[in-house]
Amino acid sequence: MDQLTYRVILAVILIGFVIHRAYYTRKVQHSNESVIEQPKPGLVEQIANLLSIPALLATLINVVQPQWMSWSALPFPAWLRWLGVGIALTGFALLQWAQQALGNNWSDEIKLVAGQQVVIQGPYRWVRHPIYAAFLLILGSLLLISANWFIGGLWLALTAVDVSARIRTEEAMLLNRFGERYRSYMQRTGRLLPRIAKRRRTV
Repeated sequence: MDQLTYRVILAVILIGFVIHRAYYTRKVQHSNESVIEQPKPGLVEQIANLLSIPALLATLINVVQPQWMSWSALPFPAWLRWLGVGIALTGFALLQWAQQALGNNWSDEIKLVAGQQVVIQGPYRWVRHPIYAAFLLILGSLLLISANWFIGGLWLALTAVDVSARIRTEEAMLLNRFGERYRSYMQRTGRLLPRIAKRRRTV
């Protein structure tokens, strides 16, 4: 397969991800008066934002001048790179499903707003943070598609760091807001993957 094809796919996935986020950020907006709680970004989130700069630059260089990134290239076979494309598409499907299930309960920033509900429809029936799981699938797939450990490693690292910090903050806020109702929801769902029910042992 022509290397140009993978570079184009890499660019399309990133652009598609940005457009998808921008669309829902514009579509779902909350007035300042409706915000109940909105913590400031912590150090971990700031580190993730900083990592996005070299990740974007390295990706752009790889698309335009791939020879400049050859020092970190990986000898991945074509089937593995296409597997990455499949993972990315799965991530986009999950992302859209989760966005539709959340509706106006979604926000690009971590915050609680008036009238917010604990959503248990769609993928939220099994997973508490399907949007973050989708982020990991989409941006993590760039490691396989780019066949470049520097590019893929940066995207995977910044996404994992940001997602872990967001989950801790969000769950603490939701527990404080919804109490036992959210605690019960946590007990029957997984964070990023469906919870595997444990069989009771009988004597």
